[in-house]
Amino acid sequence: MTRKAVVNMTRRQFLLASGAAALGAAAVNHLAAQAPAGAEPAGPVIDFHVHLFGVGDGGTGCYISEKQRRHITYSFFTRLMRLRENGRMDEDYLQRLVAMLRESSVQKAVLLAQDSRYDAQGRPDNANTSFYVPNDYLFRTVARFPELFIPCVSINPKRRDALDELDRCAELGARVVKIHPSIQDVDPAEARFRPFYRRCGDKKIIVMFHTGTENGAETVGNQFSDPARLATALEEGATVVASHSGTSNFNEPEDFFPQILPLMRRFPKFYSDTAVLAEIGRWRALPRMLEDPEIIERCLHASDIPFPANALVFWNRLPYGKLFELATEENLFERDYRLKLALGVPAAVFERSAKLLADMA
Repeated sequence: MTRKAVVNMTRRQFLLASGAAALGAAAVNHLAAQAPAGAEPAGPVIDFHVHLFGVGDGGTGCYISEKQRRHITYSFFTRLMRLRENGRMDEDYLQRLVAMLRESSVQKAVLLAQDSRYDAQGRPDNANTSFYVPNDYLFRTVARFPELFIPCVSINPKRRDALDELDRCAELGARVVKIHPSIQDVDPAEARFRPFYRRCGDKKIIVMFHTGTENGAETVGNQFSDPARLATALEEGATVVASHSGTSNFNEPEDFFPQILPLMRRFPKFYSDTAVLAEIGRWRALPRMLEDPEIIERCLHASDIPFPANALVFWNRLPYGKLFELATEENLFERDYRLKLALGVPAAVFERSAKLLADMA
């Protein structure tokens, strides 16, 4: 059992918030039967998608642009995580992650770095980089908390030294590499990246791609976020995870989710995940995914912390008591985990990350 921290939300405030969420959701969604809660997983639970973050204090080497500081997500999550730019913000964020993870039902987290954009010559494009979390800072963090974190490096394959950096990170213990096509300006389907993907396959490093729309930072558009563009990496023998399962917010015209199942049927090393699928903008995605057992059989548990799950948008799928319990859960790892269980995500989804990492060892 975990220790839960309950926010100061009165019954009246909860009812008002629930009512507002219900009215908003009812305008765009039909009533659904309450979801059957999933069974507790028997094996270790690994969250496959957690962000390391920093502004660069304390010698972390992190960077965030002035434009990104003005983005709504920055003020939102700094308030959520109770962060201030006090000269130790990077460490404060890390300590909050550590505390929540230790007090949750999740045993470990795959922790993500974030590479820059690069220009046509493979040089860092700092002017168009929204935020940056170095691989070296990631490795130092994992070395401090090896019992909690698994390193997911970030390597933009456009960089001149992409293969050298991949080899270096592999030697340091990288298990996963993250590529964010729309933020890093990378078309995953480009043939010139085939050697990079082949090397990932040879070194048994999982390649994680952001798929679906992106709203948390400046992008080059969503044209590179179609999961169908990941076939190039899969053809080279890489094990690939499509983060967010190609989903979009409910008010966006793009819908890449239908591309997931054809890839799963074609490539046995292709997986999706549940990162951010319990968030307010993507409340349609998880119920939709749960209707397809073929996708669930190749899906990994992931949260996208610090972006929080929101129980209130599932008001019509949860009993009142469970809704209140989850809406007042401050531990973001526990909230995401418990909410997905309550919505009927099978135990195998929570157990699959550990099995996949063991198979890749």
